[in-house]
Amino acid sequence: MKIALISDIHANVTALNAILRDINQQGADRILSLGDQVNLGPCPRETLDLLSKYHVMCLAGNHERYVLDVMNGKSGYEGVNYDLVRFTASQVTKNDLFFPESATLDSIFFCHALPEKDSFPVYDPDRVSALLPGCSLGRIRHIICGHGHNPTQITYGNIQIDSIGSSGCMDAGIPGAAMYSMLWVYKNDMAILRPRFVMYDTCEIIRQFIEKGLAETSPILSRIICQQMTVNYSVLVPFVALAGQLAKDTGEKYITTEIFQKADEMFKWTDGMRSSTYWNEAVSNLRFCSSKS
Repeated sequence: MKIALISDIHANVTALNAILRDINQQGADRILSLGDQVNLGPCPRETLDLLSKYHVMCLAGNHERYVLDVMNGKSGYEGVNYDLVRFTASQVTKNDLFFPESATLDSIFFCHALPEKDSFPVYDPDRVSALLPGCSLGRIRHIICGHGHNPTQITYGNIQIDSIGSSGCMDAGIPGAAMYSMLWVYKNDMAILRPRFVMYDTCEIIRQFIEKGLAETSPILSRIICQQMTVNYSVLVPFVALAGQLAKDTGEKYITTEIFQKADEMFKWTDGMRSSTYWNEAVSNLRFCSSKS
């Protein structure tokens, strides 16, 4: 059996389109998405519709949980750092996000991060080795998951964990490349897992952030995610950590627009541009992309 595995699309429908075209050429028997289909990116509705069109089986990730929390009025999502979660919640329904937590095939267990722990840092060997002895894994000898945005393989005793990386926004990857994996499963309990990279035009992502209004309503957070999706390099964690520290220093209960703006001024952006300049440049680049097409 040949299974195409995608994960952490994060509403990057442009990358998903490229991946599904390539999967079609590979002739997979089925397609499985390992969670975080939505949130962060500008096209949650379009992403879910495309997954449905291709009959992709989707598992639940921590970002589906975040969106459902917002829909259910759960506290803790008040800061501007959750703008994109609230945007996603406005674009989809609860029923869209009810996915199973896991799937199994022989001795292979598929989930988002680790069994019953959808946000566990599967890329941290020390934490994985501390957790696994307490897990009831039964016949499971191979866990294939997402969550970590770059591929990671950990072997602990007789258990192998493969985190296949992000299909929509790697933390440190090849600019303009979408990633997924092909899994061959054989009757003698042998499995072969191979990553595939598909190059695609990222100009459409910039257009989507602008046309959806996110570049205007949430310019800093949208800049972080748009930049990550176009060059596959993430600064989300350090930026939010800086903003969180500023909120703590000023006694704010959550991260405000003013704090995000201050963090924008202080942060050491790799391109040296503040977010307002980034979007001005993005619009210019978009015009250039349009003229080439």
